[in-house]
Amino acid sequence: MPTHGGQIAFVGGHKNNHETNPWEVAAREFEEETEHTQENIEFIGYLPAVMTARLLPIIPVVARLKISTDQFMQEVKSNGEWDHILAYPWAELIQEKKWEFAWRNGYTRGPIMFYPIHSGSYLPHDNNQRDHLLWGATAAMIWDFLRLYFKT
Repeated sequence: MPTHGGQIAFVGGHKNNHETNPWEVAAREFEEETEHTQENIEFIGYLPAVMTARLLPIIPVVARLKISTDQFMQEVKSNGEWDHILAYPWAELIQEKKWEFAWRNGYTRGPIMFYPIHSGSYLPHDNNQRDHLLWGATAAMIWDFLRLYFKT
């Protein structure tokens, strides 16, 4: 997105007037942004809200792919909101020593999580083989998921 160029982010977006819960929003956004049907995902639950640097809440929705990662990566198509998509193993993300943080001083004071993703350590859907930095709200959501699911 123009406002988040170069950042790693999950599929997601804003609620439409007729949608009644975050799962409906997430399922619709999944279809719009990947061209996969929502029948390919199974709702698991929600994570605690994450506040952006501008104090806007993000409600993370957790879902499980009902198709293989390989099938997803082969069939995924961008609607123009993203340039690259990658699959990264949870076994790597749960290694706490690879995470770093810094303090954010702004509207509030809090930690910003960072996780380097190195070329060759992830499955790209295209020729994307560069290093990436996972940080900000996306990293906070993953950190919360790791703490709740893996109890690390």
